[in-house]
Amino acid sequence: MLSQLTQCASYLNVRIEKAELTVKGEFDQRGKFGLADVPSACKRFTYQLDLQSPEKEERVVKLLAFMERSCYATNTLRQPVEVVPRLLLNGREVAVNLGR
Repeated sequence: MLSQLTQCASYLNVRIEKAELTVKGEFDQRGKFGLADVPSACKRFTYQLDLQSPEKEERVVKLLAFMERSCYATNTLRQPVEVVPRLLLNGREVAVNLGR
């Protein structure tokens, strides 16, 4: 996300003096080892973007909206995509059926 922020800031000519990103994922740890009938996936991701900029608030908000629209990472998390596993064991591909 920070790389996307810098690209978008450059494109929109928005000056950023400092950027710090904190990302948190919320999940039930019991799902990790099958200890409860809960998903082994995050329920929610929250990010906090701490910026220092001489720009007006409106320009920084516009930058954030542009970054959100164009960020592959956040958009992939919002819209599930197919995940295809491949296993190479000692250089030879092994058929994988994970029962999903």
